[in-house]
Amino acid sequence: MSKDTILQSALYLFSRKGYEGTSLSELAARSGMRKASIYSHFTNKEAVFWEVIDRAFQEESEKFSALLIETEEESFQERLNRIIDLHVDFYKQNDEKANLWRRMTLFPPEAFQERLQNKLMEYEQHCNALLEKELNRAKNAGEIAAIDANTGIAMILCMVDGLFMEYSYYTEEEFDKRVQAVKQMTWRAFMPVQG
Repeated sequence: MSKDTILQSALYLFSRKGYEGTSLSELAARSGMRKASIYSHFTNKEAVFWEVIDRAFQEESEKFSALLIETEEESFQERLNRIIDLHVDFYKQNDEKANLWRRMTLFPPEAFQERLQNKLMEYEQHCNALLEKELNRAKNAGEIAAIDANTGIAMILCMVDGLFMEYSYYTEEEFDKRVQAVKQMTWRAFMPVQG
């Protein structure tokens, strides 16, 4: 069995049971191997956990960067909608990763709380730098109002974070309506003032 099999099993278990609720024995059973075999790839459960976390953050950082590169010819409004869609698709299509993300941001293992917070801040700083560049470009091109980039970033992140929570509460149909409302209201906040 491979390291990737262990990591997929770990993602499944950590997303449902948390770090503390997952044992190496369960991980081995889900991976289809003996517990001792895990040690040929990882030193302990903590090492497995951090590899799962690091991969999840890395994958999402790469997706965000790729989206902004792919859409650089689109209008700011189109790109803003694509940013929202990227996050919505993450919630809908990556149940295990989304559950892990929710669990680790809202209920982190006490022993890892500071390190997880630092990891989240690294991810956010990466996204913020890309968003700041995009907001300043759009502002200079007259596509959006003369809004402070940090204010714009905060608004986008709050909208996306709000949708993240709402996905847990509403039916798919109601959630999709809310996504459309968020897109409309977020764009209104950025629209250039017509004089």
